Amino acid sequence: MALENTVLTTDSIKELLNIYYGITVDAVEKINLGTANCYRVSNGGKRYFLKEFQSDIRSEDIVREAKIVNYLADRDIPTAKYIKAADGKLFIIYKNHMICIEEYIDGVTYGYNDFPKSLMLESAGMLGKIHESLSDYKLPKDMGEEWVNSFSVDNEQKKYAELLEILENHKSDKNYEKIKNDLIYKQKLLSKGNEFKEYFKGITYTATHGDYQGCQLICENGHIKAVIDFSSARILPKVWEVMRSYVQTSEYCRNKAKIDIEEFCEYVREYMKYSELKKIDLEAMPYVYLFQLARSKYGYPQYLTTDSEDREGLLKFAFWRTDMCREVYSKAAQIQKKLRVF
Repeated sequence: MALENTVLTTDSIKELLNIYYGITVDAVEKINLGTANCYRVSNGGKRYFLKEFQSDIRSEDIVREAKIVNYLADRDIPTAKYIKAADGKLFIIYKNHMICIEEYIDGVTYGYNDFPKSLMLESAGMLGKIHESLSDYKLPKDMGEEWVNSFSVDNEQKKYAELLEILENHKSDKNYEKIKNDLIYKQKLLSKGNEFKEYFKGITYTATHGDYQGCQLICENGHIKAVIDFSSARILPKVWEVMRSYVQTSEYCRNKAKIDIEEFCEYVREYMKYSELKKIDLEAMPYVYLFQLARSKYGYPQYLTTDSEDREGLLKFAFWRTDMCREVYSKAAQIQKKLRVF
């Protein structure tokens, strides 16, 4: 779901691609993928993928994505390469937004709620292959020691208290009670934050996709054909990306806000056929996931304080994530026990 309103129109897309890429566009279709504004554009029989990044994205982030995509492609990980503009640059700038063009890969794409269960294990294996391919790749590091140690229960709880104060100006909102209950729940869950952060000690970090999930996969004939959108690539805890990718992709998780522990364990086992997880990683997995999820307020401030064109969608996502937070917390000990025997 796009975080910002688009600055593009069909006419401006046609003009920009003609001027900067020499591409004559005859059809433009907006696609609901990820946090950027995305479009499928056609030039006769050839199609391209256009991405309009959020205004806070930096040019070095785009260059980094292009390099990692090419790196993986050279190691037999199927990706969509960037197309350079006429001046050789990997992006253009329009109304303070960076815009890039990538190869369009034909195939089937899935939304957030309908990724086939039959492809779950293959997606786990693909993530394992990506991690092995990127094991020595240099990227910025997130969720590292400094970030973990900066955590303060009081400070994080105050942020939720501030949101609750803002919420009081929206008492007539139909979602008032649900938002209030969610914010109070997360505020209380943060009291466990110091326990959760202990699980970061000694776990494995790796360069990774950063937003790996079913909607980032292009499929064909019942198999994964390509992995797209490496704009969030970072060095992160392996177990964070593994568990997050499962929860974000599983149709059962997405539609029910419930986690099938046996299916999740199968997902982890398949991943481990291609990339190692140590015992300490496996024991930490549910709590590393909860630590970040409990801190994340994403969706609530966007709904309460912005005029985003997808306020309702962002709030719906926030509701789902908080319900998933409740579910994972209630089953964290069971998940940990199951993973210990791997």
